[in-house]
Amino acid sequence: MESNSTTRSKANPFWRILIASSDNEIVARFSAALQHNYTMLTWTGRSAANEILHDDGPDLVLVDPKCFPDPITAHIAEIAEANQSLRIMIIENQSDRQVDQYALFKAGAHGFCKENISDALLNRAVQMVCEGEYWIQRKLVANIIDDLARELTQYHEPSSTGENPFHDALTPRELEVAKMVRLGGNNKMIARELDISERTVKAHLSAIFRKLDIQNRLHLALYFNENN
Repeated sequence: MESNSTTRSKANPFWRILIASSDNEIVARFSAALQHNYTMLTWTGRSAANEILHDDGPDLVLVDPKCFPDPITAHIAEIAEANQSLRIMIIENQSDRQVDQYALFKAGAHGFCKENISDALLNRAVQMVCEGEYWIQRKLVANIIDDLARELTQYHEPSSTGENPFHDALTPRELEVAKMVRLGGNNKMIARELDISERTVKAHLSAIFRKLDIQNRLHLALYFNENN
């Protein structure tokens, strides 16, 4: 696995990382690799995952697909919908069948890592995803962007009147939030830059998604590029 950008800052010990796996070896190894740089949470299937995810939950969750019955895509979509600021990475098991990365990406996953990933690379991947980046194979990036761009073109035809639906639909503050999402800002970064709460950022994003009839942050970034 690899990222399409380089590390720019140090890990944040206040980021809360949840490892969701019923495999005790994975939980132990990933926790040991990350605990010096992050606040760690674990879920092994013996407690209510929704409580951990919803109540003062993590910034990022590393999900082992074996935790959930098929289809895993539906569970990821449900988690992403309920926690729009949550970053999600999928742990790929070497012995299991390959997960459908594209379907999981569209469902809300932000990255993928093998269960035997090195400690150094795991820390880098977690940092990048927490900062608002995506941790996916380079060869998938172009295909994903092309497919999403085609989808947006189908649902959002250019205005024949010359009006800019992006600017016309959003308030000045929503436009500021949208611009920062386009630049890769996560909710914490946007809240800090605009001097507002993360709750307010989430409210602005929900309003933006509703007004523009789009599903997630990547769609927003692509839609922004098409209309500016």
